Amino acid sequence: MRLLYNFRFRHLLFSFCFISSILFESLAGTQLGMMQTADTLGKGGNSSQASILAYQKLVQNDNSVTQSAVIGNFAEQHQIKYRAKAILLPLSLTFGITENIDLAIGGTYSVGQVSKEVANFFQTDDPDKNTRVYPQPIFNGEIAVKYGIKPESQDGLPAVAIFGRVLSGFTGDDRINSDGEFQDQTPADGMSFIAVEPQILATLNLGQAMRFHAAGGLHMSSKGLNIVPLLQLGAEFALSDSIWATVDFSRTAFVNGFRLDNISSGGLRYDISENATLSLSLTSKPGLQFSFNLGGDKEEVVIPKTPEDDMDLPF
Repeated sequence: MRLLYNFRFRHLLFSFCFISSILFESLAGTQLGMMQTADTLGKGGNSSQASILAYQKLVQNDNSVTQSAVIGNFAEQHQIKYRAKAILLPLSLTFGITENIDLAIGGTYSVGQVSKEVANFFQTDDPDKNTRVYPQPIFNGEIAVKYGIKPESQDGLPAVAIFGRVLSGFTGDDRINSDGEFQDQTPADGMSFIAVEPQILATLNLGQAMRFHAAGGLHMSSKGLNIVPLLQLGAEFALSDSIWATVDFSRTAFVNGFRLDNISSGGLRYDISENATLSLSLTSKPGLQFSFNLGGDKEEVVIPKTPEDDMDLPF
């Protein structure tokens, strides 16, 4: 009789471990500063992100170099200067389509001056008045998808996800080639571009107070016509039951087609409730990032453990 009772209890305990993978409101932390994490929002969840990034740059031909500039269907030889002093404003909304799939739509806008300057355009002896300035349009739209391959399951292994985004719009021609020339020869029209970024993401929990993140991938763009490797690392540390410190580092990141090297950020995440978080971080660009996450329904995967013998039973 006791043997039968113990068998039933073992069966009940084993079944409970499986049934404990019920739906719960997931604590959403799908983005850490400049990088994505392997976490997904869960079905019905949503997230809002906004950033403010300072962008300043001055690039010009060498003094001895002139290049072709197509203006009004006529090609002329001029010295070109690229000048930027602006603020980039990336915005995005993310929606939890299913437990494992997130869909994000967004864009980047700019405030300030981004221009190409064509020297010796006007026939005048005054060097301060013979330059033609062409403002450059700076904006893009993007769509992104994240798919969680392996969720966090308390098995000591990291959660894994794949992430991809497509961007298209107008960027700045802010780099010169080995010949000392800009790629875009039509300064009056701006520089259109399209880019694709596939990435693989991993998130590892170490106990209840530490989380580590890694992301690797590629950036392919019509702007540079080359493939740039991407590497990002991040970590979270619990300061209290509801406050986490966050840090991340990006070897290379792209915003609106602009390449940012060795950029880092750090900040705080506040868990408002079991399924809502508020994050604020500062970047080394410099800049400011804000996000609000509302988690959705998501299945918690727990690896069941069966009692090895009667000593594991409470009686």
